[in-house]
Amino acid sequence: MLTKIIAFALHQPFFLLLATALFIAGGVAAFQQLPIEAFPDVTDVQVAVITLFPGHAPEEVEKQVTIPLEVALSGLPHSVRLFSHTQFGLSFVYITFDDAVDNYFARQQVLERLQGVELPVGIEPQIGPLSSPIGEIYRYILKGDNYTATDLRSTQDWVVERQLKTVPGVADVVSRGGFIKQYQVDLDLDKLKAYNVTLQQVFTALARSNANAGGSFLEQGEQQYLIRGIGLFRSSNDIGNVLVAERNGTPLLINDIATVSHSTVPRQGIVGKDKEDEVVTGIVLMRKDENPTAVLSALKERIKTLSQTVLPKGVAIVPYYDRKWLIDTTLRTVFKNLTEGALLVLLVLYLFLGSLRSAGIVALIIPLSLLSTFVGLKLRGIPANLLSLGAMDFGIIVDGAVIVVENIFRRLSHHSGPRDRQSIAAVIQEATVQVGRPTLFSMLIIILAHIPIFTLQRHEGRIFAPMAYTVTSALIGSLLFSLTLVPLLCFYFLRKGLPEKENLLVRTCARLYRPALVAALSHRRLVTAGAVAAMGASLALVPRLGTEFLPELNEGTIWINLTLPPGISVSETSRVTARLRSEILKFPEVVSTISQAGRPEDGTDPKPINMVEIFVDLKPQEEWTRKISKEKLIEEMQGSLEAIPGIKPSFSQPIRDNVLESISQIDGQIVIKVFGEDPAVLRSRAQDVLETISGVRGVARAFVDRAGAVPQLQIEIDRQRAARYGLNVSDVEDV
Repeated sequence: MLTKIIAFALHQPFFLLLATALFIAGGVAAFQQLPIEAFPDVTDVQVAVITLFPGHAPEEVEKQVTIPLEVALSGLPHSVRLFSHTQFGLSFVYITFDDAVDNYFARQQVLERLQGVELPVGIEPQIGPLSSPIGEIYRYILKGDNYTATDLRSTQDWVVERQLKTVPGVADVVSRGGFIKQYQVDLDLDKLKAYNVTLQQVFTALARSNANAGGSFLEQGEQQYLIRGIGLFRSSNDIGNVLVAERNGTPLLINDIATVSHSTVPRQGIVGKDKEDEVVTGIVLMRKDENPTAVLSALKERIKTLSQTVLPKGVAIVPYYDRKWLIDTTLRTVFKNLTEGALLVLLVLYLFLGSLRSAGIVALIIPLSLLSTFVGLKLRGIPANLLSLGAMDFGIIVDGAVIVVENIFRRLSHHSGPRDRQSIAAVIQEATVQVGRPTLFSMLIIILAHIPIFTLQRHEGRIFAPMAYTVTSALIGSLLFSLTLVPLLCFYFLRKGLPEKENLLVRTCARLYRPALVAALSHRRLVTAGAVAAMGASLALVPRLGTEFLPELNEGTIWINLTLPPGISVSETSRVTARLRSEILKFPEVVSTISQAGRPEDGTDPKPINMVEIFVDLKPQEEWTRKISKEKLIEEMQGSLEAIPGIKPSFSQPIRDNVLESISQIDGQIVIKVFGEDPAVLRSRAQDVLETISGVRGVARAFVDRAGAVPQLQIEIDRQRAARYGLNVSDVEDV
């Protein structure tokens, strides 16, 4: 079979060259359609259930929302873990599934269970966006001259966010910062008492005065009219004119007992940039398994359209993070390594074969194998990333081609028979068949060695499986071309001008190797003992090697996490974050800093106001005026920030931080969980654990996640005294 394939390649050159051209075209098309990420998505199938319970303390949210949700969502098919965060006004439940289900099946199962959950009136849980930790592909700031933070936030919520959500591949747009506009009715309690009006009457009047209604239709003659009742508020004047009650034929309006004004929604999250304490930002989340390059291209086209035709004059969308920058860097790195590898292979082959033509034939296998990788990944639906593409070993990939070319080169150099086309083709075919079977089996052995990697599951499988598919696809392509295209190219380019003897380098190496081989064969036990000792010494070093779950990838930015004291106010958090940004901006390597504390209004990032994250945008390293490394810069930043009392920062990178947090839902590489029923005992035991592990060698930062209790002002209702005034608990709590 192998002989027929090689003979067909040599005797049907047009067909083989046409097939190669079609393969190249298919490889280029696969590359253009292949999703390319800088970092692999190692997260499990996860579904987030987000429930807002505004104004309620964590204890109430836990009892009335989180626990019912946990009970309802427990025992879902293929679920492996259920995790929840409960904080002021927010319940956040994470359900993790195994690899037997896809995202859509998992979300469907969760939605079915949510239908039967009994929650407080008006509270409805929502499913989080179908995105992943590496899905934050675009971050921007909405800027506008002579526009307030409230105006910009309104534009973000009602125009920009809605438009960007319609871009294909976008799962969600998370808005942060600024102020959400609302109308506020400030009641005068003395007037309420004077007019004998209760709060419930006011609530009812406002609710019943803000609605549209449908009245079916009316036929009049040949015309049909749709009937609509228009009653929605259009301005603060409409609110002020709402009827609350009637006293002796005189209407009592909201304006008579209250003041109506423009205000903002109380918030638990803030964003600042450089010297600006209030900015409006948006984070675009890509839908899981989409092509980031295609999504970013469509997103930028939509932003261009918005800027030209939709946004108010003077308002602009200014990006401060674009995944395209990192993807381009990844591709440049990969192709730079490919080019250097090809040149190195070309040089080594030329030195040993003494023929530039032979070296060029072998080097041609490298780009063809790369195209084979793109085709294989595309067929398997696996995105490429720096880890998988970086796993390509050029020495192994060109191994088969080197064997074939070297044997053909040697046979043609020593061929003393006729030099016509038929004779040369016969020599090349015989030389290829001679090494074809060993080449085939050597490649198959390497491919089979990757089978255990294909069986890995969950996080390990998502990291290493793409690497295995990349190498396997490249080896298959290399093997096919080594046994078909390489002999044909040798037939065209190595028929003439070959040296009749080995070059000086090969002769010198052989002269040095021969006595070494004889000495090794003469002292078999000594050589074997030395090899065993070397292997034992190398194995002894294994425990001393450092281990890392995810390799470090320089994203060109820094992500800083820190925790402020529990119960800190929003205004004090704003003051502290402004000082932190000011300290970071002192470093000449920094372009800008964007700080965010707390959570967005939709609850998609469940962090309390005392948890601060700072995005630090750096200049390209070649533009740094100081000759320091990124590690040294981080060390200096850490010293500068820790000089501020109470600040203990940790340093990471945006994608890395999101990935690690998604695995355990906690910011940290190693997480220790303490279980118990008494919160006070839990806090005490957690502090004991913290003190124990803080001194362990290699621990850079240890902390208790969401530690501390937020101060509360508790009002306990005396039911007996309330009853004397004809009041129940709800009447008092409405106040």
